[in-house]
Amino acid sequence: MAEGLKSVDEWFENLDQSKEIKTKLHFYFHDVASGDNPTMYKVAQSEITDTSPTSFGLIDMIDNLLTVGPEPDSGVVGRAQGTIGFADLNNPAIQMGLNFLFTEGEYKGSTISVLGRNAITEKVRELPIVGGTGFFRMASGVVVTSTYSFDETTGNGVLEYTMYFTHY
Repeated sequence: MAEGLKSVDEWFENLDQSKEIKTKLHFYFHDVASGDNPTMYKVAQSEITDTSPTSFGLIDMIDNLLTVGPEPDSGVVGRAQGTIGFADLNNPAIQMGLNFLFTEGEYKGSTISVLGRNAITEKVRELPIVGGTGFFRMASGVVVTSTYSFDETTGNGVLEYTMYFTHY
């Protein structure tokens, strides 16, 4: 049995003796749509994307920086990786399927998975946490996010994220 699989198997066998852990994480998410090093790329669009007021059918792949503060050089937390798709014909909203990979500190190598609807023009949004790996195995909870800053000319933005979840 591979070492990683053995470790997960042992963890699972002892799960009934494990205590639920509550965790709250706070960080900033950097959407870079333009410039020399963008972190989001269009991978598909529908035949109506260009004429849709909500960009319906546009799908982007992202690999966004996560930091301690709103400045890109404030200290790296990790990366947000996955897809976002504009999924509402009538209101600006995206369907997000993202893995938050923690690359530094005590959670290095662990992930949190978020899957849900993000009504991007709302001041505060809530999204479900549907899973996790490593330190965050079996994560379940919510993410509260808001737009910290957005540049309409470049499409670049900084989002504030707070995650509230339980795991074992």
